[in-house]
Amino acid sequence: MYAKVLFGERGEAVAWIDRDLTGLPIDSVARRWRHEIYFETPFELAGDETLVVGRGDVAFWRPGKALCFFFGYSQPYSPVVKLGAIVGIPDLLASVEDGTPVRLSPYTDYGKEGEVARALRDAGLKAAAHTWEGEELVGVLVEGAGSRVGVEITVEDDGFYSQSQPVAFFDGTLPTLAAFKVLSKELGPTGIRLDIDDEGYIVLTAFSRSLDELVRDLKRVLSTYVYVENMVTAFFAVRRPT
Repeated sequence: MYAKVLFGERGEAVAWIDRDLTGLPIDSVARRWRHEIYFETPFELAGDETLVVGRGDVAFWRPGKALCFFFGYSQPYSPVVKLGAIVGIPDLLASVEDGTPVRLSPYTDYGKEGEVARALRDAGLKAAAHTWEGEELVGVLVEGAGSRVGVEITVEDDGFYSQSQPVAFFDGTLPTLAAFKVLSKELGPTGIRLDIDDEGYIVLTAFSRSLDELVRDLKRVLSTYVYVENMVTAFFAVRRPT
């Protein structure tokens, strides 16, 4: 199922969860722990537990009956049951403050963003309309070949602007600038751009004229994101002396 979480006046996040949650809506309070937002629920959810999660995972922490949203790279305090993933850019949750009121409810499509989300789901992608800091967006989770990337789409009159989750912070140092220039040149012919977001992070962006182009470009964003991440990792890797 798709579930929507309203974080006070900050905005909405949507998660795809591998089971139905009953008794919604529920109200709770957000808590922060490292790169994690969690909140208490009345649920009793069972499943295989793990100590390792990925960026964007949604999980259940049984000792606190809490739903946990992992927006970065930290790991859970103790074992959790993986339930699904955030649909869209998980890093948005980094701005949610401890103590923010939370309402968890079933997701429903609305507006033109909802129509786009429905069309993307029909094309095999996980997608949902939501608002964040006053902006109407379509969050997408693009998956394939064991990888995934969160993307946010802005619906315009003449097409669709897409932006991926951050790759890394653009710190302006010579090594970062060199890697950025090399990769930007390589990506040029694909229509997927290496770009900088409003917070100074390296992201991938694209502009698609039609829904068919959007589906194509979202798949390209995933393959390009994996390529860029691998290249950046190799570029900055510190090798042990032999």
